[in-house]
Amino acid sequence: MPKYYLHQTGKIPTAVHPFVKQTSIREDKQQPFLNLRKMIRGWQNIASSTYRKISLAIARLIRNET
Repeated sequence: MPKYYLHQTGKIPTAVHPFVKQTSIREDKQQPFLNLRKMIRGWQNIASSTYRKISLAIARLIRNET
C-alpha cells in the first residue's frame, strides 16, 4: 500500500484493487439453493404435465361412455 494511504489519519482506503475479483458472500451461499429451486421447478413441471395428460385421458373416456 502506498505511503500516502498509510500516513493519513482517520481515513481507511475502501477501494478494491482492480485485479482482485470481488465476490459477494450472499451469492456463494445462494448457489446450492438456486440449484435446488431449479430441480423442484423441474419436478413440478413433470407432475403438472402428467396430471394434465391423465385428466385429459379421463375426460375422453367419460365423453366416449355417454
